[in-house]
Amino acid sequence: MLIPKPKENINTCFICGRKAVSVEHVFPKWLQRQYNLWDEQIVLPNGTSVQYRKLLVPSCKKCNNDIYGLLEKKVSSGNSSESDIWKWANKIHYALCYKDRFFEWDRKNPRYKIGDVFRQNDSLEKDRHFLHCVSGGFKTTPDPFGSVFKFNFDKKVAFAFAHLLQTSSISITLGKIGYIVFITDGQSLKKESGINQLFKNLPTPHKREDMLFFHAQCIEMMARHKLGQNIIMSNNRISRSGPTVVHKAEPPDEERFRAICKTLGLNWIDSEKLIT
Repeated sequence: MLIPKPKENINTCFICGRKAVSVEHVFPKWLQRQYNLWDEQIVLPNGTSVQYRKLLVPSCKKCNNDIYGLLEKKVSSGNSSESDIWKWANKIHYALCYKDRFFEWDRKNPRYKIGDVFRQNDSLEKDRHFLHCVSGGFKTTPDPFGSVFKFNFDKKVAFAFAHLLQTSSISITLGKIGYIVFITDGQSLKKESGINQLFKNLPTPHKREDMLFFHAQCIEMMARHKLGQNIIMSNNRISRSGPTVVHKAEPPDEERFRAICKTLGLNWIDSEKLIT
């Protein structure tokens, strides 16, 4: 049974709505220690920056220690499945979106929060339901519900993180491994023949730039396709029903793709054509 939607304030757990007795680091402490992120800055959707260590959300003891503590151990030890990575990525994605509900869009003119101005297409409430998969009281079909792409590097690479609200996706590097996770796409990208073939054709071992460029290609493909999929929600399950339907398709937009690459810290020089 799902716990009722929590009130969005600093006194209630950002997941379950119980009384908050602690705070949850959006980026876990083990990750910040391992990659020296404690005092590093992350850019918010309004263009301002905040230190990683200051990205905190209210949490109850059960969610912070008992539930997400176990998930963090799996990820930090390298013993995580695709389903674990999807759940972990969804927690980061959701927590960042939740935090936007409290940050001012313009601190000099405190009228709107970031979450009021910059909203994702999907309801944040649906994303919250996905979090209950971690506690074992909620299931998804397929599992993981989103597309997870794993990248293997030949050596440890510098930490990189990107969060794209419009596609509910993140990319993150963890030493010699990297992941791109699309939270809510129902594995549409993973099952799309062009994207799947593109991923298989990437040179191995992968490079971080390969991963980010692939992320950009996925985002551009989603931007020019209006996709539809039937999702059935019950009190303990979210299920994808039937295949993804393409309602509208636009031709590749090189300028848009160039802008996406720039967002991810890449420069695209037309050396590689976009997939159609």
